[in-house]
Amino acid sequence: MIQVTIFSGHDGRLRYDKWFYLTLFAGCDLVRPTVARQLLMRRHAEQEGHVVMRKPFFLTIFGGVDIKSPTLAEEFIDLREMVHGGALNMDDWERAMVDLGRTDAGIASFTIFGGFDECQLPRETEEIDSLAVQCHVGNISDSARQVLQLGIGQRDAERRAVVRRAILANA
Repeated sequence: MIQVTIFSGHDGRLRYDKWFYLTLFAGCDLVRPTVARQLLMRRHAEQEGHVVMRKPFFLTIFGGVDIKSPTLAEEFIDLREMVHGGALNMDDWERAMVDLGRTDAGIASFTIFGGFDECQLPRETEEIDSLAVQCHVGNISDSARQVLQLGIGQRDAERRAVVRRAILANA
């Protein structure tokens, strides 16, 4: 599937079933799937006999593409729900922690007169607001929220380790 953005803007989720993103005189802001969802996509691809998941290709001309990580609250809720639902177990998470490259689906890009950033973290205020809202509505316990706050501004292994500790604190 193709995602085309011309003289406008697109704001949404990065989808790996879309294999070509064209951004021409435009902006495209995307959020990566949570690590738990990436693990499920990887498993599904392996079950279908695909050794490697298809990398989305971004062609950006006179525009900008920003791809950021999901919030810690989203990571926590997705992992918790998938573990409780039986789709994943903590052993799957542990394997992902050992092999960080396994869960990071690659992205290919070509940019002319524009910008491309695939490593953005959510802003601190966005993380805090997301945790506060999810705690207020009862999706995240106060003890898990306190652990997750330690991951704000952290990347990769540190971020995933905090999500794991929050799952254990929530149990």
